[in-house]
Amino acid sequence: MSDLLQKDLGSTLLSITVLLGWLGIAFVLLRILTISIKRILEAVFKLSNKK
Repeated sequence: MSDLLQKDLGSTLLSITVLLGWLGIAFVLLRILTISIKRILEAVFKLSNKK
C-alpha cells in the first residue's frame, strides 16, 4: 500500500481507469456473447418444435 501512495496520483488514476476500461470491454463482449447464444438456442428450439 505504501508503494501505491509513493507513486504520483496521475499514474495511479490512469492505471485504475485502464483497468476499469478493460473490465467494461470484457463485460460488453460477454453480454454480446450471451445474447448471441440465446438467439441461436431460440432458433434451434423453434426449428425442433416445428417438426
